[in-house]
Amino acid sequence: MLSKIKIGNFKSIEELELQLAPLTIFVGPNASGKSNVLESIAILAQTTRLESSITRSLEGSLRHGAFIQYPISRDFLLFDFIAHKKDWSKFITFEIHITDAEHHDIGYRYAFRPEDQEVCQAVFANERKLVEAFDFKAAESLMVSEFLYPDEFRDLVMPAGELSYMLTPTCFKCVFPKPPIADQKRQQIEEISFEAQKIVKKIETAVRDVYFISAIRGEVSPFVETGVGEPELGTHGERIIEILSMIFGRAEYKHIAGKIIEWASNFGMKELKAGYWGRNILSSDYMDPELRTHLNMALASQGSRQILTIITQLFWSKPGSVIMIEEPEISLHIEAQLELPKMFSEAIKEGKQVIVTTHSEHLILALKPLIVNGELKPEDVAIWHFEKTEKGTKAEKLNLTDKGIVEGWIPSYVRAEKEIIEEWVSGLPEA
Repeated sequence: MLSKIKIGNFKSIEELELQLAPLTIFVGPNASGKSNVLESIAILAQTTRLESSITRSLEGSLRHGAFIQYPISRDFLLFDFIAHKKDWSKFITFEIHITDAEHHDIGYRYAFRPEDQEVCQAVFANERKLVEAFDFKAAESLMVSEFLYPDEFRDLVMPAGELSYMLTPTCFKCVFPKPPIADQKRQQIEEISFEAQKIVKKIETAVRDVYFISAIRGEVSPFVETGVGEPELGTHGERIIEILSMIFGRAEYKHIAGKIIEWASNFGMKELKAGYWGRNILSSDYMDPELRTHLNMALASQGSRQILTIITQLFWSKPGSVIMIEEPEISLHIEAQLELPKMFSEAIKEGKQVIVTTHSEHLILALKPLIVNGELKPEDVAIWHFEKTEKGTKAEKLNLTDKGIVEGWIPSYVRAEKEIIEEWVSGLPEA
């Protein structure tokens, strides 16, 4: 599980540190920076999915990533898209921590300065920095790599890997100088280096199972040709017909198919099916519960189609996965929004982590019965309220009581509700 994220000089964020829970909810006004946190995680995660022909650098991730991509054009300066206030002189920093199988906190930091292409990477174990390596510009075209921490490494060894590469264990492998050093010192260095490489591998493995569902989703083709599918659903749910056809077509996925059918039914799509329709065609249909008619999924409402993408990703993902979702309530009626925390709770029980941005107060209110009934514990949920100041994005963690109530409610909601009530009261006739 992702336990913490630290971000520096990325888009609207000058500096931000967030503790994450099995269910983490970001609330706040539009353009306050909620999605930027998801993007920062996505940038790290998509690095592990790059094709072997793509350099595993920050630029490689930004230009060719599976989740987030920026234009490849001479007319655009790539890092203007992500550098805070377009300031290339500061390090853009992504730091991610996870809780491993032994319940240890381990972390990884990647920092890149666009101005001179300098890179700094670090590895953490239980909140303590274990190793830090730096790739700095020593001359006009000369980059020099060295270890900054620990002191045992300084002037004794050099990083073996290319430090511009992200989440690459060999960055923390050591090259020993030809003049031999004492065996005891060499062993000490090798042990620290080995531990750092092991941590990077663990984090790399964890973020490979991060999935990002964009707010732009829900387009479903009436028919899809066989043989063009991908193993992943896609950021916009673009492969949903292929994935559903595979799930419904194989006995080993019977349990997953049952979950998807159950939750699709809860959102008004009864008897959901997908599979081969003849002539090399795949498609999906469901029964409209009111019309008692089977309809192609492409004819479903926008709310139904977009939530089916979320349902599929939640239950198709394996335990240990992290599913990030922008605004799951899009096009959903209030009654349907109340179902969202129940569905997230079920995914969490399967060992998955869910991180969402939302503008829905009903989603937050629907946490109460789950916590009162013991389906979720208050510590299973982290709610962060975002606002943007002159310096950039700020976030405040809101306290959730053991009764599932947000203490003081959500600041930006309170302001809006106060304005509405005052306006309504001012229009009442005088007594």
